[in-house]
Amino acid sequence: MDPTMSKRRSYMRVVEETPQTNPFANRTATLSQGCCRWVFMRGLGLLLFPIRVGLSLLNVIVVLVLTRLATLGLPDGDMDPLTGTPLASWRRALVAPLGILARYQLLLLGFWRIRVKGSCAAKSEAPIIVANHVSGFVEGTYFVMYGKVAERSFVSNPVLGPVMKATSSICVDRSDPSSREIAKKALLRRSSDLGFPQTVVFPEGACTNGTAVVQFKVGAFAPGVPVQPVCFRYPNHFFDASFTFPTTPGSYLLGLLLQPATAMEVEYLPVYRPSGAELAMPALYAANVQQAIATALGVPTTKHAAEDVALCCASEKLRMPAEAGIVVWQALSEGLTGLRVKEAMVVLENFRTLDKEGNGCIDFDTFADSIRRPPQEETDNSEEKLALASHELRGIFDLLDMNGDGYVSFQEYLWGVAVLNGRGDEEKVASLKWMFDSLTCGQGYFTKERLAVLLDRTTPGLGSEARDRLCAEADLDGDGLVSREEFIAFATKHCEDLALTADRLLRGVPVSMERKVVAESA
Repeated sequence: MDPTMSKRRSYMRVVEETPQTNPFANRTATLSQGCCRWVFMRGLGLLLFPIRVGLSLLNVIVVLVLTRLATLGLPDGDMDPLTGTPLASWRRALVAPLGILARYQLLLLGFWRIRVKGSCAAKSEAPIIVANHVSGFVEGTYFVMYGKVAERSFVSNPVLGPVMKATSSICVDRSDPSSREIAKKALLRRSSDLGFPQTVVFPEGACTNGTAVVQFKVGAFAPGVPVQPVCFRYPNHFFDASFTFPTTPGSYLLGLLLQPATAMEVEYLPVYRPSGAELAMPALYAANVQQAIATALGVPTTKHAAEDVALCCASEKLRMPAEAGIVVWQALSEGLTGLRVKEAMVVLENFRTLDKEGNGCIDFDTFADSIRRPPQEETDNSEEKLALASHELRGIFDLLDMNGDGYVSFQEYLWGVAVLNGRGDEEKVASLKWMFDSLTCGQGYFTKERLAVLLDRTTPGLGSEARDRLCAEADLDGDGLVSREEFIAFATKHCEDLALTADRLLRGVPVSMERKVVAESA
């Protein structure tokens, strides 16, 4: 085994989780069809387009009239997820036609026939329905008569907002942890109140292209009630019906309207009743239901998560490929303490400063050139002396390059930076191992002279007498060399006074996970 790879594995358990697939990419462009068929399908789609648009507008108007009448005069308190009451019978009567109107809308979008296998269980058997998430819009329309757990931002949508209110949906603000806790309590409350409709949850939290079932969030499973898993399939040979990158809401609807026919299958799986172990561990419950849906679909489960989508969006805004943001979030966060997506966003911005071309990956020359100061700025000899040397930069780059292909992707860079910023005791040791291995460049030790340079780098102004004393202290066995274990023990002991941290030892490499606040000038 490559020695560098062996060292990485000693402190980077997530290295084995390199993704083999991208579940967030729309595959329409990769689906081949003959020229004649393409012309015929596009021509037919164009003929149907104006009819579909006109009828869809009329259908939406009817839906809006019904939902606004059903929620007319409804007190705000009735919409509260924790204290609200079910809709009155006359309001439910106005909402009842939505099921027919929703199926009609799917017909206008090209879903001529929807194959359904199995049947929906009664609420008394399964208060919560969980399903894989491919289209978002289509699945939401199919389940229009059910309450849903959805983003709070949808409430302000002129079409979706009234529908969500009329179906007693639960709104969640992903950026607010308290909102998610409220949603969990609301799910538990509504599970026992037969006056509310069943609640549909898409625990993946993001749309995928159906090639995998990504990590399930535990919110739908925290109440500990039985759930009914549902599988959505879109077996189309020439059109990918998933709402994934690079589609936008407008281009997605346009694609459906121009597609003469789109296939869709819905399979209701048997009700899943949690075991004692799953009741005690909602994450286990979620993982087992995820596996059940994946098995029924015939696809693998992965540790991608909704946070990957957020990073993909941020990557596009920074003018890098969207897929550069895919880091297999769940695999990364499982091995690290307290990693947040906001911190990953900061690392992404720092990575973009290194990736001058915006390719989503960097080679060694690009990395080194970005770290080194331009010659005209190197006016301070002491600063030049403390800067990272070429062999140190090579050592850092080689450890970041986890698959050894000569390039560092954002995923690899984030994993490295996350290890360097580890918060738990075990992760702090892993950070020190990482820095030691990168700065020794395979030697396996520091000389006292080399350690003295590092002390100057982290603690400027340290006197020669104090520096010599510290170097002697670090050399526990007195052999004139500082081994990895000796360095870790020394750095741990002096973590407060010497600040042997990544941002100081790896001077010039952007390893911070906190956004710098620039003070405004008076």
